[in-house]
Amino acid sequence: MNLHRRLARHQRGQSMVEFCIVVPLFLFLLLLILQMVLIYRAKSTLDYATFQAARTGAVNGADPKQMRDRLATGLVPLWTHSPDLGGVAAARAKTETEVLLGHATLEVISPTKQMWNQFRERQYDGRLALPNDTLQYRNRAINAQTNVHIQDANVLRIKAQYDFPLIVPFVDRVIVGASRLLSEGPDTRLRRDLISGRYRLPLVSSAEVRMQSPVYEQNNLR
Repeated sequence: MNLHRRLARHQRGQSMVEFCIVVPLFLFLLLLILQMVLIYRAKSTLDYATFQAARTGAVNGADPKQMRDRLATGLVPLWTHSPDLGGVAAARAKTETEVLLGHATLEVISPTKQMWNQFRERQYDGRLALPNDTLQYRNRAINAQTNVHIQDANVLRIKAQYDFPLIVPFVDRVIVGASRLLSEGPDTRLRRDLISGRYRLPLVSSAEVRMQSPVYEQNNLR
């Protein structure tokens, strides 16, 4: 009996120590899972918004303004907190602000200005454009300067980036620290929002569709 009493005295407080170790770790894992779910949701939303922007560009001569507007519309679900018209309007205003502040960007990868110069033709209205009609009957010879033929030049490829804010407390600091530790040289992946003070994780998506209209404006391309 004396032995059991001595062992019980030595083990007194052990449960509290285990509690102090396990519970913070468990809470951190819950917060980490929550942040990962939010990032996955944002990436899925960005993928669909990028595809919709590419479709808009395909029928509007690769107009970057219309593609950015469509990208902003596609990001509305990320900021919609109520299903009524007021909530949707507020979310739309928020995404437009994100675009204006440069947190959501879009870049046309292809076609390029060089492709436009190589394959441009005068259209029925007398304007020069990258043609989109009767592609199946056109010459498939590869241009020596652009290394593509006219069918490839009519494939619209875009890349969109959205700097998603890390909103889960404590986990954001851990992600920032891990990013700095794993990065070589200055860390450019995580950016700090000067207005909110939150760190933002750049999410990148790309889309590729066949052009459905001629490209009149060379300045729409890079």
